Amino acid sequence: MLQELRNDDEGRYVVTTATGSQYELDLTARTVKRIMAATAPVIEYLDVGFAQLRRDGEPLELLMLESCSVGARARYWIQVRDDHIVTLRQTSPVVRIAALDPWEP
Repeated sequence: MLQELRNDDEGRYVVTTATGSQYELDLTARTVKRIMAATAPVIEYLDVGFAQLRRDGEPLELLMLESCSVGARARYWIQVRDDHIVTLRQTSPVVRIAALDPWEP
């Protein structure tokens, strides 16, 4: 399992958060898609509930991956709004980062 992703990485990944949401990151194409409640939340987040965010399930332009590491909140700068004002999306703590594509040298 990966421990961290950086803005200049490439490839496709699934980032799972403590609330059970998953973020499909394509760092090569520079997109991110959030899937609400894709997995069960960790015990500490059972009472938090689910929050639907604007444009869930849609691939959005990823402007910058500020931080993404297991045990900390991920921070993504994304283009959500039609008026082109940038949005900072912060997740609950990341519990897992998994590559979607096998690594090829």
